[in-house]
Amino acid sequence: QRFFFFFSAAQATIQLPASPLSGYAVTFLDLNGTFATNKLTVDRNGQEIMNLAENMSATINHAAFTLVYTGATNGWKLLEVA
Repeated sequence: QRFFFFFSAAQATIQLPASPLSGYAVTFLDLNGTFATNKLTVDRNGQEIMNLAENMSATINHAAFTLVYTGATNGWKLLEVA
């Protein structure tokens, strides 16, 4: 799945699936370049992101990244970053 964000006035939180299948991937793209002012928080929803038990924040304008679920042992991993 791909999510394009057009934030202009507020921060947002996107919640990852609680029970994803291995190989499931989501892509995020800051089309308007507003993440530095209106950050995106990726809620891990109980799964680790990059082996960390914490949510992920995107705060760089025009950021784009893909997270892929690798399974319960390693959780979500960054696959692509732009």
